This record gives sequence, C-alpha cells and structure tokens, in this order.
Amino acid sequence: MFFHKLSIQQLADLIPFFRSLPKFALFENAAKFEVERKLPNHPCDFYSLKSKNAIYFYCFRHNRLPDNNRPILMIGNEGKVNDDDVIEGLSEIKSVEPDMEKVCLLLAVSDLATPARKFLKSHFNLIESGHNPCYNFYVPPTVYPQILEKTNQSNHLPPNFSIGSTRITDAEIVNSTWKFATPEDILQQKEKIVRLPTACIFHNDQPVAFEMVGLHGQLSHQYTFPEFRNKGFGSIIENSIVAKCINNEICPIKSVELSNSSVLKRSQEHPLWKVVSSDNDVALIFDYVVFK
Repeated sequence: MFFHKLSIQQLADLIPFFRSLPKFALFENAAKFEVERKLPNHPCDFYSLKSKNAIYFYCFRHNRLPDNNRPILMIGNEGKVNDDDVIEGLSEIKSVEPDMEKVCLLLAVSDLATPARKFLKSHFNLIESGHNPCYNFYVPPTVYPQILEKTNQSNHLPPNFSIGSTRITDAEIVNSTWKFATPEDILQQKEKIVRLPTACIFHNDQPVAFEMVGLHGQLSHQYTFPEFRNKGFGSIIENSIVAKCINNEICPIKSVELSNSSVLKRSQEHPLWKVVSSDNDVALIFDYVVFK
C-alpha cells in the first residue's frame, strides 16, 4: 500500500477526477477551496492511500473558527472497500495529525464510516453524540443552463420583498435558526457569509428566508421564517444559491437526512436534482457522525 499527503499541485490535478464522479462532489469542492485558499481559517490536509483493489482519499479539515480547532474528517474511495485499508490510512493520519483526537464530525459513505467510527472511538476519547444518515443530491452539469434560465425567470417577488446575499449583520439570525449551531459558531457563520455564496430574501430590509453554503461546498441551512412559508420562497432561494454556485464553479450538492421524509421525497422527485448513486445505480448513504 502507498500512503501520502497530497501537495497543492497534486490536489489541483485531482479535481477533474473528483468532478467526474458525483460521489466525490464534496471532495471536488473542498479541493477547489483549498487550492484557491478560499477558507484560510478552515484549511484542509488531503491524503491518499492506494491499495491493491482501491484508492482512498481523506480530507482532514482544521477549524480555527471557533478557536477550539475541532476538525472534520471526510473519507471517500474508488474501488472495493476493505476495512483494513481504511484503518491503515487512519493510522497513518493519526501519526501526523495531533488534532485527530478532537474530531467533531466524520463524513463518509456507510461502508467507509463503519470502520472509521470504530477506529476513532477505540483510539481516542470520542463519544458519538449524533448519527445522521443522508442521501446526497447533485445537479448534473448538463442541466446548468436550465438552472440559470429558471433562476432568471423565477425571482419575481411580491412588493416590499427583494432577493440578494446574506449580510454579515444577519449572522446572528442565521446562527439562531440553525439546529446544529452553538453560540460559538457565529464566527464560522460570518466566515461563510463573507467567503462563500449565500442567498437571502428580505422583507422591508429584514431577512425572512435564506440558504448557506457549508465548508465543503454543500448547500446548508435553508430556512424560512414560519410566517413567510408556503409562498415558494424556499424554491426561489435554492435556485438562487445553486446559480451562484454554478457561476463560482462550485458543484451544487446537498445532503438530505433519511429521516426528513418530506424533503427527501421532493428531492427524489425533482427533475433537476439527482441522487448520488453507486456504479450499480443504488443510492449511496452518507453518514454524518457527530462526536463529543
């Protein structure tokens, strides 16, 4: 087996490969952000391990905002999964990443997440505090023109409503409505507002619906205040932020929890969004595992 840390040039060279396989969409975005130094307070180290039957990629994101530096670990692979291979790569990372003992989130398809969860819990004082299996949905590049045209035609809002980008002064509102947020996450929200695409509908200059892009380029935290729901604002916001992602060469990708049946059904029936599937056309389950 061959394990090594990827240089910036190697990472840049890998982006077309990541782009060619929807299951690597989050890796594509994370790699792009790292090559462009887009998130200086959330830098990533990328590693790869090549075995006889597969190649594995590991993205280790350092979070300097908030300043407790609890990293995010993402794992992907192409080829047949072998638990020992996954663990070998994690063992190598353990030897060079001292903050691995503070991982707060693991993101991987279930076949990779299972051995990784065992490794993290057996080697460190980490306790699982949440497990959210999701389907990931992406927008194929072939329909980008339709998305852009749809966005241009569908942003007609009632009087006293307008659409634009979330403002830094709206960060407290965004953070207060995100179910996963802690008070310290306000700094991270501000970072995302400044550095990544956002979309927001305003009523009399006050935010009433918005959506963000997360640290790996995934659509995140779509929210409409209850009194403004059932007006189609959610679709308008999503179209707007997807168009911004396309224009910024960010792959539009979103994760939908399997437990969120209504949103899952809408996503599965949507004519433009496609579920990320295996080579056998079976929807892949991505595990978001939270540690404390």
